[in-house]
Amino acid sequence: MRQWRHYWCPGTGSLVVDVAFAWAGITPERVLIDTDKGEQQAPDFLAINPAAQIPAVILPSGTVLTETAAILLTIDEASAGAGLLPAAGSTARAVSLRWLMFLATNAYPAALRTYYADRYTADAGEAARMAVAEAGRRDSDRIFTLLAKEIAGPFLLGDTVTIVDVYAAMIAGWHGPARALPALRTLYKALQAHPVVGPAWRQHEGQPD
Repeated sequence: MRQWRHYWCPGTGSLVVDVAFAWAGITPERVLIDTDKGEQQAPDFLAINPAAQIPAVILPSGTVLTETAAILLTIDEASAGAGLLPAAGSTARAVSLRWLMFLATNAYPAALRTYYADRYTADAGEAARMAVAEAGRRDSDRIFTLLAKEIAGPFLLGDTVTIVDVYAAMIAGWHGPARALPALRTLYKALQAHPVVGPAWRQHEGQPD
């Protein structure tokens, strides 16, 4: 059986995937794809992920897996007992999956509209791009205000940390007003103090303990 492989880049959703691997006790082969240099458009990477998106993971079976939420669920299933998510069949897991999907389908796309507005309009004018970006920022304000009210504290489920907390804090980190919300600030600080999450987060960002 082959090793897991993670195609990653700083500043992308690969942060939560790196944390998930560390939490699960899995050491993947890591392949840096420098998006600033456009390496996600290289033929070799497009053969892996034609959507040219990071992260992408190759499972030990050789199967290519994309979409951050799907990758996190797969790592959780491969590491039964590690505790990335609550136990299958529990109410806590159902709540966690609700917010994982909410973030994947609402918060992540809002961030993309903010930072890559040109992808979401056929109008090449600056005014159109700015309008899309502003709509993305407004959506992020709404999304994280809603989420903050649901955080029991310090984590979404209270004292129980899950990989969904990492996903939420990562995306909130891309939106200044979200980082300023007290519940999100507390969540971030609690994650940085976690014995596995904190070091893995800092290592991904090039700040080893």
